Amino acid sequence: MAAETSPPQVPAPATPAPLQEIHSGERLSPDFLVVVLDLDATAWQHIASDATTPEARADAAFEALKAVISAVLVFINAHSAMQHGNGIALYGAAAGTAKLLYSTSIHAQPFVRQAQDTQKGACLPFKILDDAVFEGMKSLFDASKGSDHGPVGITRALTLALCHMNRMTVAINEASSGGNPGTLATSSGPAVSFRHRILVLSATPDVSAQYVPMMNCIFSAQKQGIHIDVCKLLGDETVFLRQACHLTGGHYYRMTSLDRLLQVLMTAFLPSRSIQPLLMFPALDDVDFRAACFCHRRNVDIGYVCSVCLSIFCEPRAECLICHTPFMKDALRHLEEDRIVLSMLKKQQQVQS
Repeated sequence: MAAETSPPQVPAPATPAPLQEIHSGERLSPDFLVVVLDLDATAWQHIASDATTPEARADAAFEALKAVISAVLVFINAHSAMQHGNGIALYGAAAGTAKLLYSTSIHAQPFVRQAQDTQKGACLPFKILDDAVFEGMKSLFDASKGSDHGPVGITRALTLALCHMNRMTVAINEASSGGNPGTLATSSGPAVSFRHRILVLSATPDVSAQYVPMMNCIFSAQKQGIHIDVCKLLGDETVFLRQACHLTGGHYYRMTSLDRLLQVLMTAFLPSRSIQPLLMFPALDDVDFRAACFCHRRNVDIGYVCSVCLSIFCEPRAECLICHTPFMKDALRHLEEDRIVLSMLKKQQQVQS
């Protein structure tokens, strides 16, 4: 009698390493996303530079900013609904100031919703978020009216965002002694662990005076393992934020048209950190790591650094423009002689080439 044979065992296909990490439970860790929105009025008015009157320019800037805010709100709501436990924080940056508009963290002051604001058919969590953002933007614009000529608060917003995440990390470490390590309670549910990242929606150029604070923010994010993504909405390329993306492992994308903003946000910046290794993103090539001088806002290969405040200048000066520290005359004379020699060597190399 012939023995009964069992069907051959077909080995399961090998799973790629990134996918194995996701199946092992990393996908269950939600993301805490901090969005920094550039709301500088001067930058947004440049979008309608062909307008004939200031009123027409202001109306065009308002319509463009309104469409951007609507796209950002849809993106934030999608991030919140994408996975249970996802956290969100939105900072607005205006002239000389920055403000927390909304946050799901328990450390932020909750938004008090009026009873008459409820609409039929509206999702209550999304409605609360939208109302909180609009109320926060109104107060931010009121606070920035007296500082229209000040620098944009992108650096300030990044600093507040890093402090916000660090406070959550400290709470995680404190909770690890009595519970599971790496957990933190949110305002919407039980204790969860987070993967932090920051998305900057920039519309203004670099400010040379903010080079040192910006680099401090970049190094702090790099040390904490926080990714900084940048979506350039308006204006020229920003060197500082490109460096932030490169050093922290984030992604940089420059918009050619604001009409496709929602599509870019949903496809390039919505996927969580656990899924991003499986996706293809635009390569960040030609990152300029040169420092910007504080006197002419030019990128320099060789500069002169103040020993007190670390300000960078493209040429020797009698005193620092930032901290007003006078420099030694003998050192200035030697630096000027070295600069003349370097310029002569460069001219000779150009002639020989």
